[in-house]
Order: sequence, then structure tokens, then C-alpha cells
Amino acid sequence: MRPKIIDVHVHTSDREMHGLHTADASLQAIENAADQFAIEKLFVLATYFPFKGSGLHNHRLLERLAGHSRFGAIGSLDVMNAYEEGVAELLDLCQRKQLVGIKLYPGYQPFEVGDSKMFLVYGLAETFHLPVTIHGGELHHCCSAKRRQANDLACKNAFCWIDRLGQLAHPDAFKEAIRAFPNVTFVIAHLANPYFGRLRELMCEFPNVVTDISGQYVSGTHEDTPEYRAYVRNQILLFLTEVPNGEDRVLFGSDFPIQSFEDSIDLIEKLPVSEQVKAKIFRHNALRVYAQAFQGGVQ
Repeated sequence: MRPKIIDVHVHTSDREMHGLHTADASLQAIENAADQFAIEKLFVLATYFPFKGSGLHNHRLLERLAGHSRFGAIGSLDVMNAYEEGVAELLDLCQRKQLVGIKLYPGYQPFEVGDSKMFLVYGLAETFHLPVTIHGGELHHCCSAKRRQANDLACKNAFCWIDRLGQLAHPDAFKEAIRAFPNVTFVIAHLANPYFGRLRELMCEFPNVVTDISGQYVSGTHEDTPEYRAYVRNQILLFLTEVPNGEDRVLFGSDFPIQSFEDSIDLIEKLPVSEQVKAKIFRHNALRVYAQAFQGGVQ
């Protein structure tokens, strides 16, 4: 029997979604879907996308989550434009125990994870025993292909920054930070797709690195094929078998509304592994990595 699930990688929006499996990513829609698939706890990420001037920032996210005990907030900051203010805000929120983790968006913001100035963020995570999630792998464009081809960019820039910053989200770019903070757990999101092998090498070198399965494809689009699902499932299996203690270092995440809960669950349910290993991915690994979120809470 599958245990109740903990999803460590969820996004919400009050705007209508376009080109996704759902048009509704509101908290109510998320709760309704979570009920259907026995997802007990969901961690929602704050977002800061300065190039296109958008995002769901920390306080707005917390206001939205207020009164919804099913959700936990993963905070973030605008490294590009307001780093010192962002660190101060994260400190305040950590002191008030309002966050279950911290998320960084290298590539979507022009900074290096290993830059020594970022050590203030990792120091906060270490002090308050919070994991740091880092966007790993491919960057997704802010604008449609049509707008990019017409040079009609939302950021009004002469070129697309996303096309020039992909190396910032490569697993190799994370080594210095991970080495400098061995007591911080780093959650490299999305299996660092398509750099699966490089992330596995990083995890073999550093035991304080884990990953989540979120956002492997956009559900219900041309990306979502049986062949690609099988390919991703095989990559997950390699994380479980090639990485030391791999079954303890893969977490369930959806990246809702990008990847549906149903599709995310399907990736794990069809793995050729024991029910005990699946239970670790669905639930038990998150209970350990996000221990602060569950003190006195669900077990």
C-alpha cells in the first residue's frame, strides 16, 4: 500500500495557466488534486524572476498559505537586484520559523552558486537546519518561441539571457558551495535534467546532496511520451543503484502545474524496485531531509 505522499516541489499561481495540463494552479485546485492522489503535505516555492519582472515573493506566498496547514513555504530571494535585503528577509523568516527550506534559481538569475557572497544564504540554512534547493539542469524560457524569434522579449532586452546563462544551473557549478557547507543538505531539483550523469557523479562525491524527480516534462504536451517516460524512469533507477545510499537520496516532487501529480506518481510506481524503496521516495526521505517542517507535525 502506497504511503501518504510528501511533495517537496510545488508552485502556485492565481493566474490562468496556458499550455499546461491544468488551467488552474490555485491553492484550492492543488488541494483538490492532492486529495485525489493522497498527497498529505506540499512544499510551495517562492519565485523570483527578475528578467521578466515576475514571481511569487516570500511574503505574498506566506500570505497565500496562511491558514492552510497542508502547505509549507520554501523561501527565496532576488540575488540580482536585492541580495542584502533578501538575506535579511530570509533571516527574519527563519527566526520566525516560517520556512521549511530555501530555493535558489541560478540561470534564471545571473549568479554563481559557488560565489562566496552566497555563503550568507548557506550559513542561514546551516544555522536553522534547513535544506537548500537549487534549480538544476535545463532552463526554460520566459517567452514563447514566437516572441523570441520576433525579438519581442518580455524583458525588453536585445537578447535572451536564458540562452546565455545555462552553465549556472549545471551540477558542476555547485561543487564549491556544497564542499564549503558539508552540514547543509542541498536538494538539486529536477534530477538536473538533462545532466543526470553529472549529478550522479556529484552525489557520489558529496553525501550532503540529494535530488527530486520534479519537472521532467510538461504533462500532456509533445514532451510527454511513453518513450520519454521510460527514459526518465531509467535515469531515476540509475540514481537509486549507482549513487551511494541512492534510495535514501531521491525525493518525490512534481513541479505542479508543470508536471501533474498523476504523472509524477506514475514515474515512481512503475520503477522495478521494492515497495519499501518507493515509500522512501514518496514520503520517508522528505521526513528526514525536511525534519524541521515535521517537528510536532505529521509522522
